[in-house]
Amino acid sequence: MNSYREDTICGIFHNQALRFGHRYPFLTARFDRAGRPIDHFVSLTWEETRKEVLGLARGLIACGVKRGDRVVIFSESRPRWIIADQAVQACGAVSVPLYPSLSAGELAFMVKDSGSRLAIVSTPDKARLVLEAVRDPLLQTIVTMSPWAGDRPAQVHEWAEIIALGEKIPLQVVEDSINSVSYDDIVSIVYTSGTTGTPKGVILTQGNFVANIRQCTASELIQRTRRLDLHLKSLVHLPLSHVYGRTCDYHVNGLFLGGELVFAESYQTIARDLREVRPHILATIPRLFEKMYEIVQTTLSRMKPVYRRLFSWAMCQGERYVESFARGRLLLPHELFTFSLANLLVFERLKKQMGLDRLVYAVSGGGKLAPEIATFIRALGIQLSEGYGLTETSPVINFNAPELMMDKPSTRLGRKFQDLMIDTMIEIMVKEQSQGKAPYRHPISGLKLIFSYYTVAHNLRVKPGFVGRVVIDTEEKLAPDGEILVRGPQVFKGYWNNPEETRQAFTEDGFFKTGDIGVFDEEGFLKITDRKKEIFVTSGGKNVAPHPIEVALLSRPYIDQACLVGDGKKYITALIVPDFESLRRFAKEGGITYNTPEELIAHPAVRELISREVEAVNRHLPKYEQIKYFTLLSQPFDVATGELTHTLKVKRRIVLEKYRDVIEKMYAQPQKEQTPGNRR
Repeated sequence: MNSYREDTICGIFHNQALRFGHRYPFLTARFDRAGRPIDHFVSLTWEETRKEVLGLARGLIACGVKRGDRVVIFSESRPRWIIADQAVQACGAVSVPLYPSLSAGELAFMVKDSGSRLAIVSTPDKARLVLEAVRDPLLQTIVTMSPWAGDRPAQVHEWAEIIALGEKIPLQVVEDSINSVSYDDIVSIVYTSGTTGTPKGVILTQGNFVANIRQCTASELIQRTRRLDLHLKSLVHLPLSHVYGRTCDYHVNGLFLGGELVFAESYQTIARDLREVRPHILATIPRLFEKMYEIVQTTLSRMKPVYRRLFSWAMCQGERYVESFARGRLLLPHELFTFSLANLLVFERLKKQMGLDRLVYAVSGGGKLAPEIATFIRALGIQLSEGYGLTETSPVINFNAPELMMDKPSTRLGRKFQDLMIDTMIEIMVKEQSQGKAPYRHPISGLKLIFSYYTVAHNLRVKPGFVGRVVIDTEEKLAPDGEILVRGPQVFKGYWNNPEETRQAFTEDGFFKTGDIGVFDEEGFLKITDRKKEIFVTSGGKNVAPHPIEVALLSRPYIDQACLVGDGKKYITALIVPDFESLRRFAKEGGITYNTPEELIAHPAVRELISREVEAVNRHLPKYEQIKYFTLLSQPFDVATGELTHTLKVKRRIVLEKYRDVIEKMYAQPQKEQTPGNRR
């Protein structure tokens, strides 16, 4: 029986911990019990996690943390991030999650602006950065998740020390504090990434997050999956300091579905971790799917023609399968058979090589996913759902959920039969898939899947290029200029210490202004077209949305990053960072010699290669949107150098300023029709 409230994040956690106890792992990572990194995975059960949460909460109370106090969490994603967050909530305090890649200046601003009195950091290095950057006397205590070697400053304490300090606080004090947390209490102040200016502290409540859990899991298929108690594994690699990773991994799969959260060592090790963990759920950003696509394409380019033709044939079958769900068209029996054959001959092996053979659900968010990339992933038989939202909306507003768009039968017998077919579909596509049992290799499962497809599964509606329909309990509309406006229980109440920005963020009738431009199709599926503040107006008066063009460039095999230029200009140009890993392979196979990245990108063969990729994008654009010139850059855009936000979005204003001279040279070119050979 539940002992805590179900309308708070901390209540949901403690109820699940009591329910699952020591029977199931909850948090798994390459850290030992003392918080030191190691080379193998160690798990904490739900009960072990709860015990540590209660111990840390007692320690924080002993340090003077009171209800409503702000506590910084300055750490990479790891088990102790979640333990720290739950401990802060257990005190009735407010967490201030900060990106681990923050500069000293950003860190100082956010700590001071939030008025935080205690900071929990991942490593001694992070503690030193806080000590150097933050001179605010209010910040009195720093707690490190990892042990500190040697002498340490008086205000720095190790994790175990704080837990030991809390032993003098009665456990009932924490229990009473957890039970006093309410739906309207603030959980976190989450700072925006500052794409368009100074970061703002978004106030998010228990109610915001709990409502968003309910909205993200409202589909019948997800509800039935929860009842199976499968304890699905997520590979956590997104920063928990961002609400997207927090909601998808921590809140939905962890707390709601009761799943196991397995932490990747870093984003750079994701390929290895995928193969080792073989996760059931993968919430990630478009760039990971783009990299998968690029690797497959470059690998294919080096294979024998017979294998390329086989893969091309298989993709045709997969694309037909994806198109059927997008349009609601029932596949004919021979089409379903050839798709099954494509899985047996090509897709199953490919998924196993990438560590995706047990994947049940994949989610893409945090940016626009190119339709061709979405089609590629779904053609492999992977249930990929796209979503849309902002920090201010906790974050999900729209979600292409695995949802059956069909009516219930009018008769009792019809409803029972429909339920049986839905359960059969989930048994095969979720339960057996999570165990690595490919249905097309087992005749009985294959027949069941075919039968469930023709009765219920064909009613799934998923559309590449769209981020889904609006979630439940939410109103969404478009302003006259196309801006997406939203109102619902997941929408934040305001910005911390910033009433004027709060006022400007809402319409007079209470709708939050997202700053994004979108369109709806006839079934209510939303397509994001661009950011309102980033639409270019060329000197010829043409409106150009740069983001979709940049997404199309990023889907090309040899392009890693791109930033379009053209606001107030005669034509569109681009700054392009090539995928140097792919370029090095290209150079090796072509006998190209070079000593530096600058020499590599200056080689005529490389420039011709990238020109062909740009031309492939231009062919699908009207003339006024086509890229006339581009410049290859030898250094990638980076958070450390200021061109990217901590969510890896390009800060266009910073890039334009940094590369002003390069851009001016592109606009000093003579105006004439260009061919790949004479581009910059």
